[in-house]
Amino acid sequence: MQSLSPQTHPGNESPLQLHAELLPNIRQLTLCISIPPTTPSTDLTISLSVSRRSVSVSLLNDEPVTLKLPARVNQASRRILQLHPTTFSQAQPNAEQGQYSFPLQLDETENDNAALLKIDGALDGFVPWTATDMSSDTRLRCLGCGTGVLDEGKVWKDLPSGNWAEMMDFWHCHKPDPPAGAGEPSEDDPNALVKGYGAANQVVAREGTVLIDVPTFLVAEGDCVGVKQIPNENTTTICCSTCNTRLGVHDPIANGHRLFKSRLSASTPSPDEPPTTTWAHHPAETIIAAQLLEFVERENVRHFVLHCNHKSGLLIWIFNPTLHYSNASSTHSISPQRAMKVFFRDLSEAEIEDRLHPEPGKVSSLALEEVKLLEDEIQTFREVLMKSNRVLPVGARVFRELNVGLVSRFERWKY
Repeated sequence: MQSLSPQTHPGNESPLQLHAELLPNIRQLTLCISIPPTTPSTDLTISLSVSRRSVSVSLLNDEPVTLKLPARVNQASRRILQLHPTTFSQAQPNAEQGQYSFPLQLDETENDNAALLKIDGALDGFVPWTATDMSSDTRLRCLGCGTGVLDEGKVWKDLPSGNWAEMMDFWHCHKPDPPAGAGEPSEDDPNALVKGYGAANQVVAREGTVLIDVPTFLVAEGDCVGVKQIPNENTTTICCSTCNTRLGVHDPIANGHRLFKSRLSASTPSPDEPPTTTWAHHPAETIIAAQLLEFVERENVRHFVLHCNHKSGLLIWIFNPTLHYSNASSTHSISPQRAMKVFFRDLSEAEIEDRLHPEPGKVSSLALEEVKLLEDEIQTFREVLMKSNRVLPVGARVFRELNVGLVSRFERWKY
């Protein structure tokens, strides 16, 4: 199991900042360099490493800043970066603002580059905490105070994807013909239960088993410890009995508690002697990113309204669901990583209602999904987006009326 924490990004107060993005469709990497507008280009020195996997940039009399590139570039990129500084301003439209951009071609012979360019596969690759991460020794506890919520000894199973209901409709129409002389499968038919077409086959919490979807764990009420139920007007909230942190909600249809992954930490026993236990958790933005990516994969939808009870929220447009990038300044650096490139802006309560429930006769967007979150999760997601916006090159921070941000996504396989 992987212990993750929110990424720390540099601010834009540094006099020298580097940013590189991989553009897989055109087999190219864009390197952006930001320097103070009053600094002449002749003070700028750029060099590509021998391995062609990093660049070093320095201003006159300053220590160089090194950036690890998301991918290895070809030998021709060295000539592009070694152009005489006096020619930079002639070929750079934003040079007067201290913004320089260099298109660098990838090394097509590099095996690692081929892995970077391939399309993401299974859903399991970007969803944190699936059944493969858990074992019978896994325990859950409240992230706020450490109170135990679920003891060991459970069986962990992944729930089907969100289009499970549509798949069942298809299955009922195309299920195998029964053997000659046999009638329709009954509710007591074990084969029907296993294959999913039995009438009694539905998602229901069962003691001893934890069912997992993208944002939650579905747990039987009798298996939960250290929690209390607080009835509300429309739902029953599950809270930590010690610190009152909201851990989930009761699901009456599934007859169990849905516990939020973002509010929990999970144990990972080590093979050391004597054995020790470490606790891992995933931040809220990682869970939210996985929810959005599931919609992208399942419904091919990239526009979302994130809100809490129709109060202020966010309009999200996932421009690129998988972006490899790196960033560095004189005070901080980020190794190459994978993220989503997101366009976003705040929505008022009236705007949320107008987009989700447009007036009769008004054209509505069919490719818009509603995602309901906790209020503090929306605030955390907004802060992550705004923080990442400040590390982007100045000219790349806004697209029309939308801000541009990066959200780190969970990565099960390292390339």
